[in-house]
Amino acid sequence: MSAVVGAVGLGMLVAPAWTVRHLAPGQRAPRSWLVRVLGARTVVQSAVLLATPTRQALQVGAAVDALHAASMVPAALIWPSYRQVAAVSGGIATVSAALQLAVAPQSDDAVRIPGDVPAR
Repeated sequence: MSAVVGAVGLGMLVAPAWTVRHLAPGQRAPRSWLVRVLGARTVVQSAVLLATPTRQALQVGAAVDALHAASMVPAALIWPSYRQVAAVSGGIATVSAALQLAVAPQSDDAVRIPGDVPAR
């Protein structure tokens, strides 16, 4: 899941206009620098979660995404011409937050993959 979100963030970072055009077609696109900043944040967050998929890291990631989703509500109200882009961005952040909480380990124990040999 973090890899998919990270790929979307990478698209936002390197090709902001193309990414917005494909995720929210037909609407006014935000400035490229803003899309790139959000893309960079997404790439960094996804890299951290892929490197350290601990319960705490996933909870913090979910909180960051929930804050982003919440910030899209006033953005959509203040700038109606960006409403669709804000809704798509907020929707992706909401799904990402929910999935992070759903897959977070139930304890602070290290994540174990079936077939791994336990560390000694």
